[in-house]
Formats: sequence, C-alpha cells, structure tokens
Amino acid sequence: MINIKKSLIFASLCVASMATRPALADTIDVFNADIVGNVTWFATNEYILNGFVYVETNESLTIEAGTVIKGATNASPATIAALVVARGGKIFANGTCQKPIIFTSILDDLLDPGDLGIYQRGLWGGVVILGNARINSAGNAAGNASDPKYEVYEGLSVTNINHIYGGTNDNDNSGVFRYVSIRHGGKILESNKEINGLSLGAVGRGTLIEFVEAYAIQDDGFEFFGGTVNTKHLVSAFNDDEIYDADLGYSGKNQFWFGIQEPGAFDLGMEINGEVSGAVAGAFRTPIGAWEAYNVTLIGSGANPGKLGLRIREAAAPSIYNSIFQGFNGPGVNIDPTSAINLTNGTFNLCNNLWFGFTKNTTNVNNLAALADTTPAEVLFTDTARSNIITSPLLRGVFRTAIGRLDPRPQAASPAWGLARPVPGGGFYETTDYAGAFGNENWAADWTALGKYCVFSGAGARIPRATPTGPPPCTPAMLSIERTGNAVHISWQSANGTTYQVQSALNLNGMAIGWANDGGTVNGTGGFVSVNRNIGGVEKYFRVVCQ
Repeated sequence: MINIKKSLIFASLCVASMATRPALADTIDVFNADIVGNVTWFATNEYILNGFVYVETNESLTIEAGTVIKGATNASPATIAALVVARGGKIFANGTCQKPIIFTSILDDLLDPGDLGIYQRGLWGGVVILGNARINSAGNAAGNASDPKYEVYEGLSVTNINHIYGGTNDNDNSGVFRYVSIRHGGKILESNKEINGLSLGAVGRGTLIEFVEAYAIQDDGFEFFGGTVNTKHLVSAFNDDEIYDADLGYSGKNQFWFGIQEPGAFDLGMEINGEVSGAVAGAFRTPIGAWEAYNVTLIGSGANPGKLGLRIREAAAPSIYNSIFQGFNGPGVNIDPTSAINLTNGTFNLCNNLWFGFTKNTTNVNNLAALADTTPAEVLFTDTARSNIITSPLLRGVFRTAIGRLDPRPQAASPAWGLARPVPGGGFYETTDYAGAFGNENWAADWTALGKYCVFSGAGARIPRATPTGPPPCTPAMLSIERTGNAVHISWQSANGTTYQVQSALNLNGMAIGWANDGGTVNGTGGFVSVNRNIGGVEKYFRVVCQ
C-alpha cells in the first residue's frame, strides 16, 4: 500500500499512484568496510551503507545506471554512512538521464515522493572523492609543511590514510561520476563539520563529473578542496550551507551550474577561498585558486533578511562569466583585500552577469550599495566593460515548493539572451547565446530530485512532459492517498463553500501527462472529505483542484 501524506501550499499532488521500480534481487548491507578489488553494484539490488565505506587505492567501484544506494541514519559520528573514494581509488558511477544513480537516506521511500519533507536534511552523510592533484595549503600542520602538501578531510581521523588527499598529479583520474543525485545528506561529524553532498578533495582533471545533483544537504551542496577537476551540469538545491564552495587552490573549469536556496535554512551563495586563513600579499600560495565558471544560475532564498551572494577571500581568483544571480535579499559581493589584488591584476574576473534581488541594510535595493558589500567590489559594477548588469533576468518561474512551477529558463524578453561573451577554445566549453545555466532546454528536469518531487515544472525537459495547466491547485491542509490493490482512497482537509475536483493523469517516464477530471465535483464541508477511485492497473497521478 502506498500511503502519501504531505502538507501542501498552493499545490497539486505530483506523485504516481502506481509508481514502480524493477523488482529488487536483494537488499545488501555494506558495513564499515573497504571495497576489495574491482566491485560492481547492480541496479537490481539496493545497497545500504552502514558507516564509512572506502574505495581504497588500486580498488574500483562500478555502479550500474539506475542503482539506489541508501545511507543508514546512525546517531554516532563514528557510524555515519558515507562513501569515500580514497586517493588512487576509482568510482565508475555512470548513470543516464532515464536511469540516474541515487544516493539517499534509508528513510526515503522512492515510491513515495511525499514521505520525506522536500527540505529534510542531515539523514546520512554524503559522497567524498579524494585524489592526488595539488592543493596549495592545509589546515593540518603536518600536511601544510609537507612537500607535496596534503590535507585531511575535515572532521575525520588523520590516522586513517583513506581520509588524506593531495599530491602532484593534476591529471589524476578518479573515474566517472555522471547522472547522480545525492539527497537528504550532510550529517554532522562534529561542531561545524558536516559532510557535503559531494566533496572533491584534490580531484584531478582526468575525472569526469557531470550531471550531478546535491539535494537537501545539511552542509554545502558541492565543495572543492584544491584540485583541478572540471565539471558540467551541477545542481545544488535546498542545502543548509553554501550552494557552492571552493578552497585550497582549486583551479578547474566549470559550466552550467544551477543552485537554489529554500527560505528557512541557507547561507551564502558561494564561499570562495583561495587558501587557508592568513593569505599574505606578495606571498600567495600556489597554485592560486583561479578557477572558471560559465553559465551559472544561483537563486537565493527569497527570505528577508537574506544572506550574502558571493564571499571572495584569502587570495581567491575566480572568474565567473555569463551568469545570473538573483533573490538573495542580502548584499551581492564581498571581496577581501587579498583577493582584490587578483581583481586588479586581472587574475580574478566577474563579467557578463545579471544581478537582481539584492539588498543591504534594507535601505539599498538593487543598486551599487546593495551589490558591492566592500569597496573592492565596486569596480565590478562601475566598470561598464565588465557588463555586470543590475536588472531582472526575467526567469520564467521562481518557486521553491512542490507545485511544479520552478522554471529557471529565461523568458523570451530576458536580457540573458545575447549577453553571453564567447567561451574559451579547447573543446571543454559549449558555446551559448544566453547567460545562466539554462537556455530553452531544462537539462535538469528529468533525473533530479527537483524533478521527481515536482519542484521543477518540467517545461523544456529533454524528455517532454506536461507543464501544470488548468485551474490553480487547491491548498488542503493535508492530502492523503491510500492504495490497496486497484482501489485508491483520496481524502483532504476541505474549506466550507469550496468546490473541489479530483483530476488524474497518465504516468509517462515518471511524470504526469494529460490532466483530466476523474469523477464528479466534491463540495467542501470545513472538515475532511474523501473519494474512492479504481485505477484498474493503470499508472496514474492524482491531484485536487478548485472549481
């Protein structure tokens, strides 16, 4: 029986009444252990991580497309569930748009998108990939004094070699991580030390990372600790700390990053550090933290007061182009004096970007004072050659709840069209004619939790599916669906004097196609009302709308 109980605000129920997964051959518990040899995890099984599981040096883990891995929710930091790919180990997690690889909590029933809150975080750890590329500094004293430098993953034991990253090989290859969704993680290791959705420590550019989502994480969505890895098509959604974070001399290339905050728990849009604390002008550590990103869209919490958009410090030198920053309701950019040196010498650039929805001290809204939180940041907006434009990007729909209306593509009249500067040659970057992570296509709609939880509208998806149309969804305080065999019992908290209509839609590729009235109307009573439907073995979605 599928029992769905979910509080909705201006929402339809976007779940399949008969959503199915292939029958599992087995549920396999993977306890605190090492991956021995060359191991494959199969999509016909479900894997439960109990404690830290390590892919050690010279070992490899292959994960089939469509495989589900769940982390146990253990109370003790010593038994937090996480997957760690150590230096010299390799992971080959090669999912597809139709069959993503999902890491989530053991409490997450993937057949019931309403069993966990869409903002529920910290239920297990996360995924950590560590490599042999260079870092420029380390908080660990012995690692900082070493040549080459190494660091220990924050919050973990220095005595375990699987926790150490850093080396000399910037072309290091840790494998493939593609079409992977990491959900509901970020459990606390110790005070102010949580596991990120995806942590990348000294990962080399030989590693392929693209189409990865970090969803509802109690720490950062993605954090780069040095290294040179290049990434494309990342999604960081509803995480409790930064959307993206970089440190220790990270120097990779990136394109198509999307991020969105929720109104209740959030921090900065990006925290960008060049090295550990204490950068000294004239003696910056190398390699300098000079990384690039093209086509970023970051949407803040929309809350008031919000938080800072970008904090750039400790000799950081990021270059971010053709991007959109919107809705943080806090200051825009804070640049410390050491990073300002890199801005002056041209190592650090922010150009051809749109900025909107920033405030400072409630009196300054979408102006220089709101966008430039420190004096060095003012040049970003006063130098017109940098093309940092303060105006609405006119995105098609900014929503943060499961009502199927988040659509971060620019409208036809958006200034994002035509703003893009040419991308560098070399074959990594894709040429676009727009700023932001999306053009007319939403490459993230089909395989992410944002899609499956019906936060994304589905418009522009690579696999076409219907965008919610017709009457606006109702707002019952509680909506419940219970299925027994082919019988479905639907009940909801009604409002007196309101007329309701149950609608159903066929299920295609996990989403709803073609809403139509299912039975007659129902009059609200001020209490719970209910209807029964027979689905006759057909996969369907159900929703309730007001007439």
